[in-house]
Amino acid sequence: MANSDFTDDHDGATRRNGRTAEGRGHFTDASFRRLVDKSPDGIVVHRDGRVVYANQTVVRWVGAQYADQVLGQPLTEFIHSDSIESVLTRMAALRHDGDVTRASEGVLLRLDGTTLDVEAVTTLGTWEGAPAYHVTLRDLTFVRTAQRSLRYQATLVDRVDVAIIATTVTGLVTKWNRAAEIVYQRPASSALAMPIGDAVGATFDPAAVVEGGGTVLSTHRTADGQPVIVRVSVSALDSGYVLVCTDETKSHGVERLLRRIVNSLDEGILVVDGSGRVTSVNPAAERILGVSAAALVEGDGRAVHGIPMYDVSRHPIDPQDHPVAQTLRTGRPFHGSIIGIDRPDGRRTWLRVSCRPLDSDERHGTAILVSFSDITAEQVARERLTYRATHDALTGLPNRAAILNQIAESLRAQGDHRLGAVQFIDLDNLKAINDSLGHDCGDELLQSVARCLRASVGPNDVVGRLGGDEFVTLVAGDVSTAEIASYVARLERNLAEPMRLGAATIRTQASIGVTLVAPEDERTAIEILRDADAAMYATKAKRRRGYGKPPEGGPR
Repeated sequence: MANSDFTDDHDGATRRNGRTAEGRGHFTDASFRRLVDKSPDGIVVHRDGRVVYANQTVVRWVGAQYADQVLGQPLTEFIHSDSIESVLTRMAALRHDGDVTRASEGVLLRLDGTTLDVEAVTTLGTWEGAPAYHVTLRDLTFVRTAQRSLRYQATLVDRVDVAIIATTVTGLVTKWNRAAEIVYQRPASSALAMPIGDAVGATFDPAAVVEGGGTVLSTHRTADGQPVIVRVSVSALDSGYVLVCTDETKSHGVERLLRRIVNSLDEGILVVDGSGRVTSVNPAAERILGVSAAALVEGDGRAVHGIPMYDVSRHPIDPQDHPVAQTLRTGRPFHGSIIGIDRPDGRRTWLRVSCRPLDSDERHGTAILVSFSDITAEQVARERLTYRATHDALTGLPNRAAILNQIAESLRAQGDHRLGAVQFIDLDNLKAINDSLGHDCGDELLQSVARCLRASVGPNDVVGRLGGDEFVTLVAGDVSTAEIASYVARLERNLAEPMRLGAATIRTQASIGVTLVAPEDERTAIEILRDADAAMYATKAKRRRGYGKPPEGGPR
């Protein structure tokens, strides 16, 4: 945290040489403000004992979701009690604009009560014209980890023939010797600070190995995806683990051992040759795909290419575009692609798929390794959350956010899927029904209206609920003024049909506003929806002037 433009002052603070610049606490340059907001160091400004600014790093460090959870709070809420006195003492030494403390260590207090060791430098400056303190914080977590690891790193030797890897207690790599570089084809510069599982290309829990006796035979993967059979011995130290990894891939009988390990994996494995034929299948692949190994390799061995596949939007994938076909054609690997398949039993299954050439020296024409895992439960849960976020819970119709997104997509569509008009529908008597029959009947009315609207639109049209008593329909395709007038009349007739709510029969009435959308319409989705809303209010105003009383349709 030391800076060349600061020197020691006799009063215990540190002053800028020559004092030629404005106070460091000023925030007048917008570009500087943006830089500070994105700084990896924590930046805090406090005045009169309260936080007036905290950058994104500080918000994350204290465990807050939003800056508003930090702003306006007493500074002492975020300083451990053991550090408060020393912080105040250093602040007291700052007397002039631009004075800076020396870097000092302290303890940051998170909202959940946990702590974070930091190094802090405080500058006296201004904020919105008043004196304020500008604090720069640096996370000391990795520094502490490195200091603790020094006790055992001296025992790790780079010249031995076996891979020696050290990790923290949380599994981050802190040592990666020369033999590890050779075994895993990964330089130490990229392996350090990686999670151990990512570094060795496999799920690996050092603590579990220690509990299981300290030694395990595992299939790891090199940086380019090649399988490696490794015997791993794990020892636990005070600050982490030491792994001694012996490469047994080339030992006697390793091919049989590799096959046994591959067959025991939960992950599906296929080997596909350069012509696209499946040549090897493990049991997990049979189970996940619902197809026997014999069926996958018999004939021309291309049965896997005939399995229907879908992208995350549930759109069919052309057989030439799925990951296996693309890797065969280009030699380019794919990692973690999510695709859906239809099994022979009719069940839709979602997979996370990786494809890579087995011979990394050739771009294409070589056999490829296809690995995949069943993530159906995870994908279905994700889709369920997405549905809840984009649909109205009462009616099941798309909500406002989904409607705006649909309008934006429809503006870019062609033909029958292009947006032709937007109808904004407001029920005129929902409040009266809620007041007279209760909100349960009001909810039933909204559900009945939703069903009525869905039954009244075309196959490419979309119905949504914006909230309260407001609905919208997106009319697809080219539509004339006369056609839309007929469309509105049909909606009004259908909505006016008697509806049974509990013991009451009611008639409802709606005010409908329409805005037509031309093929080259330059309005945004929000502007189009706003214009339809304005048209609805114009319709409602006309009805009131024409009839002089509220619309009928209450309970009877």
